Amino acid sequence: MKKSLAGSVIVLLVFFLSMGLGFAGNGNGAGDGSGPINSDGLDPAGNGKGGGNGAGDGTGPIHDIFAGTSFTYYGEVIECQGDGMVIATETENVTVYGIGPVRYWDDLELIRPVTGDIVTVSGYAVDYNGVSRNIAVTITVGGVEVPLRDLETGVPLWRQAGQK
Repeated sequence: MKKSLAGSVIVLLVFFLSMGLGFAGNGNGAGDGSGPINSDGLDPAGNGKGGGNGAGDGTGPIHDIFAGTSFTYYGEVIECQGDGMVIATETENVTVYGIGPVRYWDDLELIRPVTGDIVTVSGYAVDYNGVSRNIAVTITVGGVEVPLRDLETGVPLWRQAGQK
């Protein structure tokens, strides 16, 4: 009887401890990347705006990017900002998102686009809760085409095979 009681106490203790640890990241994030982020581009506490359908870890809402309008932009990078960049085309400046973290480019042994680079970016303009965002699928820089998303699922390639 004592072994059974001790086993039950241990199981309950593990359960309550795991519940307590589970609350450290409450997962209330909107999943739209609006929460505070760390160097991996993630919100470690799972805090975003709340009430959204995202994972709550800053990875963003799940959208079918291929349902958006396709685009191809060619021009000079005039600004780099987080996971995006602004490209000066012949007619306008456009912001493109989803170019991936530096570590993805490092893994490919390539240099991520910087101000002054001439690039060709193909992707899709996607509606994110009423805001249109240009999401990159491929970038050609320095004559090298870099894939950024799985062509069947749209998932960022840096998040596959166990990568965050």
